Amino acid sequence: MTRAYFLISISGGGTWAFPTENKDEILDKINEPDNELAAINERGELTEAKFNALYPQIFDLIRSRGLLVGEDIEMDEVLDEEEAFPTPDLILPPEDLDYEEANSLFKGEGLIPG
Repeated sequence: MTRAYFLISISGGGTWAFPTENKDEILDKINEPDNELAAINERGELTEAKFNALYPQIFDLIRSRGLLVGEDIEMDEVLDEEEAFPTPDLILPPEDLDYEEANSLFKGEGLIPG
């Protein structure tokens, strides 16, 4: 059985569920600031100010569109038949990632493939 939700886990920030039918739309939206950060970094133009302006946009979208597993939605609602614990489809670094760490992560495709 296919899950009705796809899951994004934020290191230290919980697991967020999104209806599977919205997966492409959600990933496209959070990919926008991610791709912009990667492109700016590849050009050698990533500054702390640009990072601080763009990186939070990823998490703002997740919080505004997702359901926090265990709080907004019960864990058993996001599991498929074989899972004992939800396996995220995407794992993101912590929201409080600092600028120095970001320089090594925002290369190529960035955090979100595609």
